Amino acid sequence: MGLFTSCFGQKEEHIYLAGWEAEFNGDEQCQKFLKTQVVDKETANNIWSSIDLVFKGGKLIKAYDSDEGIRTERKLKESELGFEFQKLVPNQIYSLNEVSTSESYLGGEIPDEFNIPKFEFTAPFQYLGKLSKTDEAFNWLPFDIHIAAPIYLNFDKLFIDYSDPLNPKVLNIEELNQTDNSFDDLQPDSEIVYEKVYLKTEKETDFGGIGHTAVPNWIQNPDIPTCPNSKKTMKLLCQLTYIGVDDIKTKRTNVKPEDEWYKQYFENMNFWGDGDLYIFFEPESKIMCFIIQHT
Repeated sequence: MGLFTSCFGQKEEHIYLAGWEAEFNGDEQCQKFLKTQVVDKETANNIWSSIDLVFKGGKLIKAYDSDEGIRTERKLKESELGFEFQKLVPNQIYSLNEVSTSESYLGGEIPDEFNIPKFEFTAPFQYLGKLSKTDEAFNWLPFDIHIAAPIYLNFDKLFIDYSDPLNPKVLNIEELNQTDNSFDDLQPDSEIVYEKVYLKTEKETDFGGIGHTAVPNWIQNPDIPTCPNSKKTMKLLCQLTYIGVDDIKTKRTNVKPEDEWYKQYFENMNFWGDGDLYIFFEPESKIMCFIIQHT
């Protein structure tokens, strides 16, 4: 959304974006980045990395990178100069925080009414919890969503169809069947159940809590998914951070690693060691996408 200041009789307009890896040339990747990463000025000033695009006469004239409070002018490419201003609605970040009771939670037993997808190959699905549309941050969802993913499988992207919210179906099952995992101790019948932690969301101008909503805080390059059915840019439902979920302990498991070193990966919720889990959703097609990034 443009914020205006007067300069020699002309108005400057600004777009503030979370992150750093982007090229503003108007292509599909650029448009996905703008839609997904746009924030307000206060948030841009609070998060550790952001971009300030400056427009005059509706054209991009300069840009600034902010990295941990240090602001430097960004060298624009020839293809970026003159990029046209767009009126964008900033995304509102909500943090996920532990509370004593709520309709939303992480961990817990698999509900009787929810049929978790099953594989015949290793690295089975783990039940990760439920996000309820009664929470303000999730009121855009068509229904409450139970979340499950094979978080020990080395997938690139995992797409799941929630057209029937209690019977989700994996879309790219053949691709997953060719994917390996890093844990020889896992079997198709391996079970990992986490302690239930109730969640409440709160509006924030920074990333924090167990995780957060709305705006991805990318560890590696931006990898914003497009829904395979509707072809729309998918919206971040939430990002669970490895620091945040470290306190969500394993309630029980039948996985018994032979190597003592690997036991730590089954003692609490984690994603590929020190990874973050990015959960996207497209409400029209009801498709969910999981991505894991780590350092």
